Amino acid sequence: MCENMMLKEIYEEPFVFEYLINKYIKDGRVESFFPENFDEVKFVASGSSYNCARLGQKFFENIAKLKTSFEYSSEFNANQKRTVNKDVLYFFISQSGETYDTKCALDLVNKNGGHTFSLVNNDNSYIYNNCEYKMNIEAGVEKSIAATKSFTGGVLCLWLLALAAAQNKGIDIKEYIFDVENIKEDTKFVIENTENIDNAADILAKLKSFPLIGYSYNYVIAKEGALKIKETSYIDVNAYPTGEFLHGHTAILNENSVILELFSHTMGEFERKTLEKIRRDYDPKIITVSDIECGQEDFSADICTTKGDTKCLTVLFKKFDNEIVTMLSSVIVLQLLALKIAVKLNRNVDKPIGLNKVVGES
Repeated sequence: MCENMMLKEIYEEPFVFEYLINKYIKDGRVESFFPENFDEVKFVASGSSYNCARLGQKFFENIAKLKTSFEYSSEFNANQKRTVNKDVLYFFISQSGETYDTKCALDLVNKNGGHTFSLVNNDNSYIYNNCEYKMNIEAGVEKSIAATKSFTGGVLCLWLLALAAAQNKGIDIKEYIFDVENIKEDTKFVIENTENIDNAADILAKLKSFPLIGYSYNYVIAKEGALKIKETSYIDVNAYPTGEFLHGHTAILNENSVILELFSHTMGEFERKTLEKIRRDYDPKIITVSDIECGQEDFSADICTTKGDTKCLTVLFKKFDNEIVTMLSSVIVLQLLALKIAVKLNRNVDKPIGLNKVVGES
């Protein structure tokens, strides 16, 4: 039996993935709907939904080759001189479908005759019912404050929509969907078999703050992971792009000798050299969340030196060739890590102090 709702909902994630894949992928094609008459998408969201939008932006740009942008809902509302472009599809993401600042942004676009698309986890909600186009995340009711299955379900939906947009343009999507039919078993294995996660939680739970770094997709996932740890443990965790961390931010390692890194087997030469430089210049204790172990591959050896290096700990999850399965696995591992840190600190992970789902007018 799960000890709390957050853990229960993490365990439900593989079943959400399976449902969405079976519903929308048929005979090598994606059957989710995305309107064909738009060449630009603008994402508007808040909190975890904003991090979901950031990943969606990368999917639409890299897979579907669509011009994309993203903005916090509150900042969208703050721009009193905003012009709504009718050639742009405004994309609103909200787990509840009732997020107040996102509702206000939607009202602004509707008032000015813009075109709208909602991605929510509640088809009986304001945002869902007031958008021209819509998709339900279908992750089921989420009771824990920290978004888990609604976040990863939303990420998978955006990936499916990006593939649908790519199909509209005649782009071959076969390379993206191979082996995805095993997503439930693969991600369930990650939940149950990730190595060293308790040891990592022991170390991180003793800290008042620490940096979390990642590159490309992993930077956005790091932002979500940092938010999860903040929400559940109240530790001041800030995420940085791996390369950008060198531009002044590394100074915090003078006071904090621990750094949490997120990377996968797809890491390029630039990211490898950046991590090597951080280790060489500051010699911090490194905790990596990765699908490759220290010393296991050439480009990880100089980051962590050797498998037995006492200053390096790898939270190791299974390696997959499919990109979306790797991304979702990374998210799940960070969710589990956040949960374990919070439990060690005796936090109420389901109802953190001072936090509520932002669903109503304040």
